[in-house]
Amino acid sequence: MSARPILYYALFSPPARAALLTSKLIGLNVELKAINYATQEHHSDWFLKVNPRHTVPVLVDQGAALCDSHAIITYMVNQYGQSQHEHLYPKDFLKRAVVDERLYYEDGVLFQVIKDFVARILHGEDIEYHRKSIELSHNAYSFLEEFLSRSSYVAGEQLSLADISINTTLITLHKLVPIEERRYPRICAWMQRMRDDLPGYEEINEQGAQQLYQRFQNALENNMTKHA
Repeated sequence: MSARPILYYALFSPPARAALLTSKLIGLNVELKAINYATQEHHSDWFLKVNPRHTVPVLVDQGAALCDSHAIITYMVNQYGQSQHEHLYPKDFLKRAVVDERLYYEDGVLFQVIKDFVARILHGEDIEYHRKSIELSHNAYSFLEEFLSRSSYVAGEQLSLADISINTTLITLHKLVPIEERRYPRICAWMQRMRDDLPGYEEINEQGAQQLYQRFQNALENNMTKHA
């Protein structure tokens, strides 16, 4: 019997939550190994041998380590998904290309906003949310609202991996820069659909987003103390 895939994760990480939710959605039995960022475990010698980039998630399967969430979730569906999961990452080339495009949006636009907050607050000394970070948030929201004007989900009329990836990042940003229903009605409706569609949403996605939000709040308080 072959060994189960191993998924290294931290719940506060949006990309790690995308991998957790995808594995749960397709019924993939992974061995979960939490990485303790508080003790700098992601910089430990043993973990750097697994992933020199010292990031999560990491999926180790059949002796290979995948260290990018988009590669991980597409691999999960390609390798372990059943016919009923095909809509998550369609075999049709054009439909798949649309999903890929939305995944690139998550990585190149939406997640870059999170990284801006991280740079200014967790790695910097800002004591409040920077105007530029807020502008970047609304810029990303406007693109997503437009995507959802064309279909019920971000890449079509069915749930896809792009929805999962985007949602895990978005709900953290929502806690930092609220998504107002008046301004972004389609996003708000879609966020409720995602809450209904994804198994383990509360214990994985909501709790993880709250953990990351709290990290930001703690950092802001620490930065204020430095400036006092």
